[in-house]
Amino acid sequence: MAPSPWILATPASRGIGLQLARRLLNTTDLPIVATARKDIDDTREKILEGLDVDPNRLSVLELDVT
Repeated sequence: MAPSPWILATPASRGIGLQLARRLLNTTDLPIVATARKDIDDTREKILEGLDVDPNRLSVLELDVT
C-alpha cells in the first residue's frame, strides 16, 4: 500500500512560508506539516487564524538547522 500524501512547508513561522501553509490548508485536503525554529504554538495559531479548516490537518514541528 502506498503512503498517504502530505505537504511540508518549511519554514512557516512568517513570510512566504506562513502564507504558503495557510493557502495550502485552505485549498487542499492534504495534511500539512509546517516547521518553525521556535514558538511552535504561536506559529500554529498564526497559520490557523481566520481559516475555516480542520485544525487536525496541521502539524507544526520545531526545526532549527543552524
